[in-house]
Amino acid sequence: MRVVLITSSESASGGARQALYLGQGLAARGHEVTFFAPRKSANEPLAGNLDFRSLPDSRRDWRSAVEAALPASGPCIVQAFHNKAVKALAWWSLAWRRRGAVCLGHRGVMYRPGNPLPYWSPGMVLFTVNSRACARVLRSLGVSEKRLEVVYNGIPAERVTPAMEPAAMRERLGIPPGVPVLGAVAGDKPVKGVDVLLAAFAALPPEHAASHLVCVGCRPARWDPDIAALGLSGRVHCTGRVENVADHLAALDLFVLPSRSESLPNTLMEAICLGLPAVASNVGGVPELVRVNGGNGLLVPPDDAAALTTAMARLLDDPGERERMAAASRALAPEFSLDHKVDRMERIFTELLERRGHAARAGH
Repeated sequence: MRVVLITSSESASGGARQALYLGQGLAARGHEVTFFAPRKSANEPLAGNLDFRSLPDSRRDWRSAVEAALPASGPCIVQAFHNKAVKALAWWSLAWRRRGAVCLGHRGVMYRPGNPLPYWSPGMVLFTVNSRACARVLRSLGVSEKRLEVVYNGIPAERVTPAMEPAAMRERLGIPPGVPVLGAVAGDKPVKGVDVLLAAFAALPPEHAASHLVCVGCRPARWDPDIAALGLSGRVHCTGRVENVADHLAALDLFVLPSRSESLPNTLMEAICLGLPAVASNVGGVPELVRVNGGNGLLVPPDDAAALTTAMARLLDDPGERERMAAASRALAPEFSLDHKVDRMERIFTELLERRGHAARAGH
């Protein structure tokens, strides 16, 4: 199968990583994959042996660069990730149908797009979305349910394979043995809700005063003043940027996601794959991961420090409930493996190519 993937994101964000993971997964199965990203993309060092090509600096030259990667004859899949790439492919797809290109887009954010036209383009045969919540956003634009497929993100096995023992990581962080450890993988942006998490952690009852909090991805220079003001110095550990978070996650007893907004966060999926119970904000696609009926965690309203304190205290008080939730996370983990996602995408691509072949033979 010939596949061309295009992302317009320069960052190593969760969405850009998912595009890269998909390309790597397909290539590992013998498919011919070309991956386009902006020049100086943060994902290029992570591409490995993938056929990774830089988009020209001028967007006016993008089409010719991607078009050169299309086969001279025969069908192929072209999928765009992120707003600028989706907009561009929506136009290119109108002409590329004659070349046998089957064009589709991907959307993995919750905000309503300001320009709905790319999602109405007749050249785009399908949009994959990473959550049912994201699908509802596109349905509200009038995108037919038949043109939407929910495909959950996939986590590569190496992202959830720790390289060190939890006790060694705790020692490295300066956490005493035997104390409960909570943690989040966030960052400094307000949408990630680290301020809410710190306030909630500071309000835990006195019986939990020995517990520690690890904030992976948060810069100490940004948060140390707040930590000191809340009287938490020595109990909160900000790591700064960490490329592979498995070692830190494996050292936790409880994962916390305090975000004000999310679609389907990779970090929460990684925590679930590592068998952690979770307390998470009830936003976007998070309830599709932290399932009340599935019993792998608790949901709280976003931006509600008091509710977050109550939920964290409940699980700290009950190790047995934490273990039951951990077992539920481990049971859910196969749904979020990269192999599972690549299986789904292979089936979708194959079906679209077969449909394209039938239409071509019928003269459409």
